[in-house]
Amino acid sequence: MVIRLFFSFLSFAILQSNQLDFGRIHVITTNDIHGMIGEQEAAFMNPNFPPTIIGGSAYYKYVRALEKNLSDLDQDILTLDGGNFFQGHPLGIADSGKTMIQWMNKIKYDAVVPGNTDFIYGYKNLVQLSKISDFPFVASNIFYDNSKEHVFKPYTIVNIDGVKIGIIGVVSSDMENIVLKKNIDGIYFTSEIEAVNKYANELKNQNVDIVIVLSSLGIPWQREKVYNKFIELKDQVSDNSDDGSIYREYIKKNDQTLDRDYDFNSLVLGYYTKEVDFIISGGISKGYRKPWYDKNNHTYIFQNYGNGTEFGHFKMRYDINENNFLGYEYVVSNSITQTLFIDDFNFDKVQYNWIQDKIENSINQIYKSPDWSSVHYGDRGSNVTNSNLTSNWDVPNIDTDKIDVITWNCEFFPTFGDSTIDALSEVVMDLYPDIIAFQEIKQRGWFDKLMDKLPEYDFVISEQSSFMDQAIIYRNDLIRLVNRSELFAENDYNFAGRPPLKCDLIYLPSNKRLSIINLHMKCCDSGLERRKKASQMLYDHLDKMLNSEHTNYIVLGDWNDDLKDAEGEHCFDPFLNDERYFSPTFDITYDMEQASYPKEPYFSFLDHIFVTYSLLDNDNYVVRTIPIDEYMGSYDIYEKYISDHMPVLFTFE
Repeated sequence: MVIRLFFSFLSFAILQSNQLDFGRIHVITTNDIHGMIGEQEAAFMNPNFPPTIIGGSAYYKYVRALEKNLSDLDQDILTLDGGNFFQGHPLGIADSGKTMIQWMNKIKYDAVVPGNTDFIYGYKNLVQLSKISDFPFVASNIFYDNSKEHVFKPYTIVNIDGVKIGIIGVVSSDMENIVLKKNIDGIYFTSEIEAVNKYANELKNQNVDIVIVLSSLGIPWQREKVYNKFIELKDQVSDNSDDGSIYREYIKKNDQTLDRDYDFNSLVLGYYTKEVDFIISGGISKGYRKPWYDKNNHTYIFQNYGNGTEFGHFKMRYDINENNFLGYEYVVSNSITQTLFIDDFNFDKVQYNWIQDKIENSINQIYKSPDWSSVHYGDRGSNVTNSNLTSNWDVPNIDTDKIDVITWNCEFFPTFGDSTIDALSEVVMDLYPDIIAFQEIKQRGWFDKLMDKLPEYDFVISEQSSFMDQAIIYRNDLIRLVNRSELFAENDYNFAGRPPLKCDLIYLPSNKRLSIINLHMKCCDSGLERRKKASQMLYDHLDKMLNSEHTNYIVLGDWNDDLKDAEGEHCFDPFLNDERYFSPTFDITYDMEQASYPKEPYFSFLDHIFVTYSLLDNDNYVVRTIPIDEYMGSYDIYEKYISDHMPVLFTFE
């Protein structure tokens, strides 16, 4: 095994004194682009005076300029992506990633690994994208069920001036809990560690000089804390295995997999890998200016901020006599990453115009009026594997001959794993409402497990949220889905990275048209200004829509504000000040027994419903908070199994 040494700046200076001993290869990296290659205002940096990030057109020009200006020591450029490249922005969603592949072809990427969100339209879509790409998709641990063959190449080899560089791809083996099962039906995932070590050894046997892993497992926020926790847990279970199998079994048994930080992230991968020189990671949009150095296997691990804001660039050093990996050096002072500020980067005008045209077309597609004669299918797969329900509590049925709609924040779903699935499915089927708008879905695959137990419902779940999805479920026999969209996905900062989920529905018994907008506003006092701006953005959008023939809207969800708050300290004013809207939940806001968040010291009503008056045939409606905690025996039991928020019901004719 090649011994890899960490060189200090002094060491680099010594090396530079004898330039014949080493060569350099530029490595340029991206991850978690999420379709964000256009110009954007970086409100997350400064909400009041956001700097402009110019995006993909500047990145393109940077790479082209670098190609033309390589020094005598700089052999070539290696361009890599750590996954999650198209989901998130309308540009990526509109054509299921094709535009992003076109752009990546322009950049001249050398390899990409699929990320979790790249499976949003199924693995077959990824296979089709790989066929139109000029670069390989690599994934060493994805196989077809039937043939047991790899879906993508496990690795690729790039030869730069006689230096053979092997690039292995690896994705999460826990994909069934992260994505909808219909999107991975027909493939399976194997151990990350076993796959990487197998192919790293194979590459070394082929006399490959440098081994790189493209990992979409992610480096978590607070990497030191998470890594130390990993070491603590590993030592606690005495895991001295080569593949981390004992540690993985432990975290599965203890539901630690519900917290992605403690699953097999890229830091854990680096600890267990052999013969790997460095890892380019994606999977979490958190960037680090300096790479992580794993002392156990002497592996460097890199990750940039995502969403098209920046890219990584460093120089990889190698011994020109032995072609061994020597280390890296910065291109800019003390940072492996660069942010694409318009003040710092020039952009290519042709690429800029091409990108802006693609963005405009994709946004027009998102905001077009629904075709009410169409039929749109939800996200349920074709197979329902388990519809058996538990029967532990006496929950009353609320089904009526009216329209029953519930908003329900299911905190960190599934907060208690399989027990949450059992409890929530039982409660939903006992209540049996027509529609439920859920917020705070942490893992999509687990929501699929819930829906397996609710065969009489179909569902739509967010496709463009950054985290904590929203979902809308509806009864198959009463509701027809006409259209789905996510508002402001192109500018979702004020919505905390969670674009409002909009479903256009027809209530079949009366052929009534109904649009439901499910939102989850930024929490806490620090988010007040963002909530206000988000509310105004949504109001302005609906103001235009209400001038059309369709005027029946319900806006509901976790607003993270209380109508009892003083004037100017909540986000409801645009809707409260318009006589076309009213809030049925205002009727119960001051009834503390019906608080939707009944938890001290923040006892409050946060889950609100606003509707247009045109929706109602009369004033005959019912609104109430459903006391599920009473039916389950106590609030502590309810919170343990389902949520800290209570569901709020609105029934109307």
